[in-house]
Amino acid sequence: MSEVVFLSNTNIQIAVGASASDGAKVSKLISAPLPEGAVLNGVVMNPDAVIEAIKIAWQANKLSKSEVTLILNSPQLRANRTDTPLLPDKKTTEFVTRESSDADYGRFQKPTTGWYIVSKDNKAKTQKVVYETAEVDFVNKYVDIFDMAGLKLKSIHNGVQLAAEYFTKQAAGKTVLYMILDGKSLVTIFFAEGKFYYDSTSRVFSQPGTPEFAREIYSSVSSIRQFISAQHLNETLKDVLFAGLTYTQVNQLANDILNIDSAVEISLVQPPQGTSIGNDSTQFPFFVYPIAGLRKIDERMPILKSLKETQKKKADGSGLGKLIIPFIGIVAVLAVVYIGCLTINAQKKAELKELESYNRNPDTIAKVNEYDAMYDNMGEMGKIQGGVDLLKEYIDTYPLPNSSVNTKILEAAKKHDVSITFNSYSATSGVFNITASSPIVEDINMFIADLMSMDIFENVDYTGYDISSDGSRWHINVICTLAAREPVEDTSSEEEAN
Repeated sequence: MSEVVFLSNTNIQIAVGASASDGAKVSKLISAPLPEGAVLNGVVMNPDAVIEAIKIAWQANKLSKSEVTLILNSPQLRANRTDTPLLPDKKTTEFVTRESSDADYGRFQKPTTGWYIVSKDNKAKTQKVVYETAEVDFVNKYVDIFDMAGLKLKSIHNGVQLAAEYFTKQAAGKTVLYMILDGKSLVTIFFAEGKFYYDSTSRVFSQPGTPEFAREIYSSVSSIRQFISAQHLNETLKDVLFAGLTYTQVNQLANDILNIDSAVEISLVQPPQGTSIGNDSTQFPFFVYPIAGLRKIDERMPILKSLKETQKKKADGSGLGKLIIPFIGIVAVLAVVYIGCLTINAQKKAELKELESYNRNPDTIAKVNEYDAMYDNMGEMGKIQGGVDLLKEYIDTYPLPNSSVNTKILEAAKKHDVSITFNSYSATSGVFNITASSPIVEDINMFIADLMSMDIFENVDYTGYDISSDGSRWHINVICTLAAREPVEDTSSEEEAN
């Protein structure tokens, strides 16, 4: 039996069980409270409180002292999917290390990276892997916390990627959106025709069961639909499977969204085929992450193993360096002394006399003074010319809101029966502020997608939808930033030459 722990923002979730051939066999699901604010988005804010809560949970439920797998959803534990060639594990580790260093991990000072295989394509000789990167100190902190709680960590994983892989078979051939609510954190996982495309994490501000909550959820659905349009996928999203709410809460949410958009069907997520839960299967929607962690994964380089190897290399490197660096320094000093003794004394006296004679020559002194004067004059001229060139470049590339821009916006709006109002334009930033409205929200989505495809805009952004008081029209604020113009090529010199 294995124990998998998920530290949510509100409680400790524990799944006890074992992996099955195509899923997981769960014997016990446990929820233990955490003091408010003890953990925030996977980051421990109060270590003592977390240690005590883990101890109490283990003692109260008489759990074993075996190795534990920890699941976290945290910006401090980043996970990504990538395709790699079929390589030996050592070469794959080198490939993943390069891949993670190229990604947006600039804020990690001392990162460590682990990886596991998701799937293999022997015909194409490729494999899909998930790599996870975290700060060394972040991982060590959790190792210490569980050690002080009397437990040993076996592995640490990102929960969102485990959940995405867990639902892959259930989503086979389907276009479906999974939503997992953990406190105020909402994770969305999108599949199109069974292929994983997208995951994101956002924050909700309303309470489940309220119309405001339904509007926030529908806004997330609309964002995925916008993604579908932008990616030119010939798919329609209508199925939404929800986790983290009770059956009654999901029914209330489905009814509230039905009043907004009848094409969206929301239902309670069910355990994928191959997963069995011994005591109470109705708890599944609240334990997606730890149950997903029970499944067997092809873990080739666990992040804890990567951490140990990184620390070992650092220790070996520093020890070897202490021996090699002084030795190299001594050899270098002896070589310099030896060469100097053979050559310097014989050459320097003659060279010094020759140089002194040259420096005192009146012709040399006059040429130096002339060169200094010319160099100063050329420097000033270069600064002036550079300023003129830069000014011309700024003028040539300054975005202009001419009538053709307005015409293109109006044509895109007319194409999708969208009414628009030009609210403002900033000459300083090149930003148009537009209000778009339509009785059909999908028409606005397609209008915005057309704006995004136009090369006259550097960026197109938009805020959340709102609906008129009588419920007849949707409105959204759209912000379009003009792209810089291509510089105008200066052909005056060529014309003069002709």
